Amino acid sequence: INEKKYGTIVISNEQTNGYGKKSRQFMSNKDIGIYMSILINPNCLIEESLKITILTSVAILSAIKSVCNLELKWVNDIILNDLKVGGILCESQINLNTNIIDNMIVGIGINVKKFDFPSSLKNIATSIENNINNDISRNKLISEIINFFDSYFLEKEDYLKIYKENSYVLGKGISVIQNDEQFNAKAIDIDDNGSLIVQARDKIIKLISSDISIR
Repeated sequence: INEKKYGTIVISNEQTNGYGKKSRQFMSNKDIGIYMSILINPNCLIEESLKITILTSVAILSAIKSVCNLELKWVNDIILNDLKVGGILCESQINLNTNIIDNMIVGIGINVKKFDFPSSLKNIATSIENNINNDISRNKLISEIINFFDSYFLEKEDYLKIYKENSYVLGKGISVIQNDEQFNAKAIDIDDNGSLIVQARDKIIKLISSDISIR
């Protein structure tokens, strides 16, 4: 990431139409979570864009690690005790002449406060306070996430190394959905651009934007 420019940070107390990857609904109830967007100008190539999601994941992990231990599921899910506690969605404006991302909105959603999830989500989602005995300040977490994001965006630390160390998928058998095809594989590495390297039978495959689940 060459050009270090920042734009606006927008924080909401509630979202009426929160969504994640592939427009899947993200529950964004009032007073419950952190719902924020960071506008940046990364000036990076499309193939480097996964690095933004990864550094954002590590910023969230770094901000929250003092209260609980998170894991990071490639590429945009934040995991707590095997359940999703948050997610990241990056949406970009791309210069088609140069293949460079001019502008990007980094969307962050994290379930923070105690919440009784509906039956359809109880085996999928959780919140931070549902797993600990302390009250969490959303404002404090927001400020810490922003500070860590700033640090990793300016490459003051090796966020990819931290991401790998806290990966929820590396070394595990996974199910991959790619181009309407589903196959089993083993997650073996994450490359310098954030792509997931998997072994499927006798082939090594690089995943850039597939859906995966743990087998």
